[in-house]
Amino acid sequence: MKVNRVILTLLWFLFVINLSEGLFAPLLAIYVTNELAGATLASVGFAVAIYAVVKSVFQLVIAKKLDKWIGERDDFYALVAGSLIGVAYAFGLAVITNVNQFYWLASLSGVGGACLMAAYYSIFARHADHGKEGFEWSLFSVGGLTISAAIGAAIGGVAIEHFGFSPTFVATGLLNAVATMLLLFLYPKLDIKRHA
Repeated sequence: MKVNRVILTLLWFLFVINLSEGLFAPLLAIYVTNELAGATLASVGFAVAIYAVVKSVFQLVIAKKLDKWIGERDDFYALVAGSLIGVAYAFGLAVITNVNQFYWLASLSGVGGACLMAAYYSIFARHADHGKEGFEWSLFSVGGLTISAAIGAAIGGVAIEHFGFSPTFVATGLLNAVATMLLLFLYPKLDIKRHA
C-alpha cells in the first residue's frame, strides 16, 4: 500500500531517530551508575521522571501553540528544534561527568521530545491519507517505534561492548543529525497557508 511523501518522510525520520536512541537506551542505567559521579539506580529513575514531567508539560503547551498558528512552518521548526535537541542530548551524554549534569540533560531532552512529538503528531495527523489512516498509524507504531528500537538495541549492545559508551553516544548524535537532514525533504510538501 503506497503512502504519500510527507508520511513516508516522517516515518523514515522517526525510524532513524528511534534506531539511534535504541543504540544506548537499554544500557543507559549501566553507563550512569558506572561512569557518573554520585549516580545510583535511583538517579536513573529520577532522570526518567524528570524527562517525563518536563516532556508532558511542555508538549501540551507547545501543541496548543502549534494548533493556533497558521500554516505548518511552525510545526516544521518545532520538529527541527526537537531533533537538534536530540543531537545535543546524545553528544551531551558523551561528555557529562556527574549526576546533576545528567538531570539537566534529562530536562533538556524532555523539552526536545516535547517539541518533536507535538509537531510530529500534528503534521502526521493532517497528512495521513484518507482511508489509510489505520495502516499509516500502524506503520508509525511498528516501524517508527518498535522495529527501529529493536534494531537499535541489538546494534547498540554490540557497539557498546566493542567500542564503549562514548563512541556509541557520538554515533547516536550523528544519526540524529542525519535524521534532521531528512526533514529538508519534508519542508516543500508542507501546507504553509493552513488555516487555524
